Parts: sequence; C-alpha cells; structure tokens
Amino acid sequence: MRDLRADLAKLLDQVGYPVIYVRRDIRFRCECYVERSGESGGGCPKCYGTGYCVTIHKIRTFRRPNSEPMTLSGVNQGTPAGRLVPKAYIYYFEHDVNPKDNDLILEIEWKGNNPIRILDKQEISYSAVKRGKNGRVEFYQVYTRSIYKGSEDDAALTEH
Repeated sequence: MRDLRADLAKLLDQVGYPVIYVRRDIRFRCECYVERSGESGGGCPKCYGTGYCVTIHKIRTFRRPNSEPMTLSGVNQGTPAGRLVPKAYIYYFEHDVNPKDNDLILEIEWKGNNPIRILDKQEISYSAVKRGKNGRVEFYQVYTRSIYKGSEDDAALTEH
C-alpha cells in the first residue's frame, strides 16, 4: 500500500518551497481590535490585519492555480465593472500542519533563511483534510483567495 505522507514529502523535496503560515488564535483578540466597531486595524503589524493574536510558522508547500469550481474559494466568476477578481490557489500541506479557515499564507521573497518581503498574501477559505486507511490524516488540500497586502505587512515580518 502506498504511503501518501511519504509521497507528498518526496514531492515537496522536488517542487516545494517555504512560505510563512500565519495561524490565528481566535481565543485572543489583538490589541488593534475595536470592540465597538467590530473591526481590526487593517495595517496592524502584530496580527497582519486578522484582529486576532497570531503565531507564524515557516512551512513548505507548493501551490497551483485553482481550477476547481470557483465557489470553493469564495471567488465570483462574474463581477461588476471596477471590481477585481482575486487570484485563487490550491496549496498542499503535510499532515501535521492542520490549516484552518481564515488563516493566512504569505508567499515570501527570501534572502538565505531570512524573509525579505511579502510577494502575495492569501487567506484560507476552505481546508480539506485528505484521509487514508483507518482515517489517518495524509495531507491537506487548501483553497485560498488573494487579499490586500499593504506595506505594513512587510514591516511585520521583522517584528515576529
């Protein structure tokens, strides 16, 4: 029987690359969150605009354009004039990542092992767990949509 975890690890060895995974902790609000308005500071360097306390992790993955039905990533195929259709991707993560909806994936320009700037900011819209025999988690297939990346996000890389 094939070991899908090992297969994905080999694939990531060949075509994978590192990204920054921003995991939200929905138990704790960031100090930028305003209870009265229910909004967070979009340019907050501590939470990347999520409104929650976050932890960041460097993980390896690979992505491909989302060619699945666009409703999975929350992208409308028909949009009014003037509205941009965000880029949508499917990422693949190893079994131990446990991605959650609304967490962020930051595509990074690296200099050695150090992040220099954010190239793309993706928000997870749907995380599909892929299970094998006896329900063992083999990997995750994650649907994302592009969200606004401000210059303050680049500054946040050095603060974490």
